[in-house]
Amino acid sequence: MEAPLVTADYVAAILQGDPILLRQMYQKNFPAISNLIQQNGGTSDDAKDVFQDAVMVIYEKAKHPDFQLTSQFSTYIYGICRNLWGSRLQKKSFSEVTIPDDAKYKADDLPDLDYAALEQRNLYDKAFARLGKDCQKLLLLFFQKLPMEEIAKTMGFASVGYARRRKFMCKEHLTELVKSCPEYQELRNG
Repeated sequence: MEAPLVTADYVAAILQGDPILLRQMYQKNFPAISNLIQQNGGTSDDAKDVFQDAVMVIYEKAKHPDFQLTSQFSTYIYGICRNLWGSRLQKKSFSEVTIPDDAKYKADDLPDLDYAALEQRNLYDKAFARLGKDCQKLLLLFFQKLPMEEIAKTMGFASVGYARRRKFMCKEHLTELVKSCPEYQELRNG
């Protein structure tokens, strides 16, 4: 059973950014989260993203003066991760747009495609061009399969976790941009 002091220490570590306790919290709690995500159709990278998002949720909640943790920390973070992953799975099942991790953006390197594929590529290129420069650069580095550590360094991010979070947000924004194009509805219905 987790001691109440450890639970309070983990919340304090998140609020204060204590690297030693954060590492301990990660080592103690991440294996269960990774197992949960991978048993439910996710990858190790998905588990890292969800864990990072859960820590951000805890951070936001713990900043409020009326925050009170009424369960063990491990139970609390597990529940948040389960809910976050469930939401992502639900979003994926309702979304018809996916940007595969191995997608490559090269406007001048289009092979001989059939009409539908060419329209899809044009739609993707149009949406990609509407992304902010930082998102474009981050996704280009990611599509080149650079390690997240190198991407974080190149982009000037403070941590790999933040780089993963930004990559996720940029991919989500790109998906929304694709869906907002009038051509998307035509392709979807046609």
